[in-house]
Amino acid sequence: MKRAIRGLRAAAVTAVFAGGLLVALPGAASANDYGYTCKNWKDSSHNWSADCHVTRGKARTVTECANGKTYYGKWVGTGYWKFNGECGVYALMATDIQWKK
Repeated sequence: MKRAIRGLRAAAVTAVFAGGLLVALPGAASANDYGYTCKNWKDSSHNWSADCHVTRGKARTVTECANGKTYYGKWVGTGYWKFNGECGVYALMATDIQWKK
């Protein structure tokens, strides 16, 4: 998932080697501090869904399909939400959840 890849890059940037040991700087913990959590991920070749809890800020879905189109959900605020995306007859290529403060 795109979110996980970005999170790993951020953690790698905030880690340094000190005396042969890998030491994480304080920024590493906050690099993945998104204001939402999701569970019950389900996907098929054409759609996906997840149950998400937005704890602060706003979040929205991103669905990339084989027809070259990217679909964005509406920004939603705090609360429990059923996030999903649909590509119709086209294959599901990627999913993401965007978050902002």
